[in-house]
Amino acid sequence: MRNLLLSAIILLSGASSFAQESPVKDTTLRSLINQAVTNYPRIKELEEQLKASDVKDEMIHANYHPTLSADGSWSYVNPVAKVPFGGNEFQFQPYNNFNAVLNLRQMVYDFGKTRLALERNSTERKLNQDNIENSRNAVAYQVAQIYYAILFLNRSIKVQEDQLVSLRENERVIQSKIKNGDAIQYDLLTTQVRTANTDNRLKDLHGSLERQYVMLQWLTGKDQHGQISGAGVRDELPLLSSSGDWKTINPEARIINRKLELLNYDLKSAMVNDRPNIFAQASGGFRNGYVPDINPLKLNGSLGVGVSVPILSASRPKLQQKMTQVNIETTKLSLATLENNINKDLAAIGQDYNTLNDKLANTKLLVDQAQKAYELAQTRYKEGLITNVELNIIQNSVEDANLNLLQVQYMMVLDKLESHKVVGVKLY
Repeated sequence: MRNLLLSAIILLSGASSFAQESPVKDTTLRSLINQAVTNYPRIKELEEQLKASDVKDEMIHANYHPTLSADGSWSYVNPVAKVPFGGNEFQFQPYNNFNAVLNLRQMVYDFGKTRLALERNSTERKLNQDNIENSRNAVAYQVAQIYYAILFLNRSIKVQEDQLVSLRENERVIQSKIKNGDAIQYDLLTTQVRTANTDNRLKDLHGSLERQYVMLQWLTGKDQHGQISGAGVRDELPLLSSSGDWKTINPEARIINRKLELLNYDLKSAMVNDRPNIFAQASGGFRNGYVPDINPLKLNGSLGVGVSVPILSASRPKLQQKMTQVNIETTKLSLATLENNINKDLAAIGQDYNTLNDKLANTKLLVDQAQKAYELAQTRYKEGLITNVELNIIQNSVEDANLNLLQVQYMMVLDKLESHKVVGVKLY
């Protein structure tokens, strides 16, 4: 009982070590990712291609099954051998020769060639499954990037809309001042130009937002308008600074390890290809030509065991083994290269994130200062202490500061997402 309990604990701990939970906690993003990995046509195409491995497995299994063939022939021979016997001629072969036969051949032992081919095909199937999983994860990251872009575009649109409200309020104030003789038409025209430019930028943002929705519909197969709120980013991913168990979770590492398995099978195949095959064969049927009565068809058959021994192979097994061994060593070195690239990319992302984080505090301070300056400038403008040009300059600084803040926050989120992508964390 104790042993059973211990085994269960080991199995559960092993399962938990291989299970990889998605770091995405945002329910909306998780839903979009699940829709994309389920409905994306390219993934469905790869899943359909996976069936070829099953067919290939059946074809290899067929080596264990007997083969049956039928042969039939007729030939006319003239002259034929004859000898005089008892006052007559004795004929050894008929003029018309008929032969009908069934041939049965069964592989008895091939020294592991078929078993090795089956194991290799199983590994190749796992490689194809890994490619499908990697394609799903690539789609998941693409969905995440689009999702965060939509969130930040919505916030940028809100900044531009607030700016338009302020500009139109300024227009109203200027028009009142013109009626009272406290402002000139130039002030109104400059504000209207500023309003038109802000409105154009707002239209550009809406256009960019619609393009993101088009991409999202292409990936998920559904129109996602109204499914994503304009609120801020929720449940941001943590920044990864360490590669962790990258050999297990990184998509490229999994592919390299699968290729190593296949190369090892290729090496074994090169070593066993020059081994013989032992087979049994049987045949039976009807033919004529049996002495002394050569014309009637008679039942005949044969049974035996044979050995097929390769003597000279065009593939040169020894050279094939040597080439496969070189490929194995090269593939092993590619794992070291991949690890070096992961660490390099994580270091670069970390440095970029730290720089953005430093800028974030300064940008937030600039936003607060610009907003306070603008509120003060509005009061001073209404009192006639500053010109409309000065008010527009301060108003521009408020918009620029808010948009810069959004840009910094957006780049920080992308850095976090990229750190997960570099390591190979699964998002779905």
